[in-house]
Amino acid sequence: MGTIEIDGSTPKLTIGNATAEDATILFDGNAQDFYIALDDSADDLLIGLGSTVGTTPAISIDENLAVKTYGDITMTGATPTLTIGDAGAEDTAIVFDGNAQDFYIALDDSADDLLIGLGSTIGTTPAISIDENLAVKTYGDVTMTGTTPTLTIGDAGTEDAKIVFDGNAQDFHIGLDDSADDLVIGLGSALGTTSHIVIDEAGHINMPLQSLVIARNETTISNVTGNGTLYTHVFATEVADQNGDFASPTFTAPVAGKYLVTVGIHPEDISSATYVVAYINASNRNWYFLSSGDGVKNDGNDFRISGTALIDMDASDTAIISVQISGVGGDTVDFVAGEWFTIQLMA
Repeated sequence: MGTIEIDGSTPKLTIGNATAEDATILFDGNAQDFYIALDDSADDLLIGLGSTVGTTPAISIDENLAVKTYGDITMTGATPTLTIGDAGAEDTAIVFDGNAQDFYIALDDSADDLLIGLGSTIGTTPAISIDENLAVKTYGDVTMTGTTPTLTIGDAGTEDAKIVFDGNAQDFHIGLDDSADDLVIGLGSALGTTSHIVIDEAGHINMPLQSLVIARNETTISNVTGNGTLYTHVFATEVADQNGDFASPTFTAPVAGKYLVTVGIHPEDISSATYVVAYINASNRNWYFLSSGDGVKNDGNDFRISGTALIDMDASDTAIISVQISGVGGDTVDFVAGEWFTIQLMA
């Protein structure tokens, strides 16, 4: 036998006669045989190893033009490319048909998302999605292993970077404010809004909303009733009130905690007074500072009292400063400008 040539304008080789039978082209090799055949019972075109149709197939094509391979596929060349889809409005997928679980890598064309997920149906049980803006979303836990696992956010460019905690009632974020070179922990999802903790490049920590009040008496308070009357001291000037917790004369605790209080009181021209007591009146207990006797008077006429206390307060507890002066009879007393009252949440 030699070469067979089929010539003409539309040459055709027909194998079979449209009956229910297999048809084969057999390549009778020295070491291995191969075949190209119609497996008529399965309606598949097969390319396989050997001489018996259906045994050791390598490639099959069914009546829907679905192609199945039975071995590895290697793509060679300078720029090997595998294209799945024809640019039409349809989903495309690679399905990994596992024993216990299937997985897929797919294009969800309606959402324009690349998905990696569990199962064989696109869009069900996604694990990772990538949208057209290259935003990556995970639907489960992320675990980083190894000796030095590192998560890098940003590419050393002049841009802000953040982690957003998407809560039910409130969002929070941890972010880099790149323009200020600050690490920020705050409320919401946008940088620069409602910063709770700010750490600068030198390691300084600022808490712009931490409860802190600095209040002063900038003018003389005159004609306050003496002789043992308990006077609620007013500090009319707010130097600072970071969380809006002070309305003179009352501080209201926003949360339960330990608050550091300092106070400085200076009543004047009370030469007959025997003692002066300054009180921190809090909802749950009182603290007091006492000055008494001529030995503690300034120029024989003034008492000066200052003190510090760490007090325990519950949320909505209040604190005021009260003063009681004894021994002045029916006279009134004055308080000198420059007195102070500070309170700060410490823990």
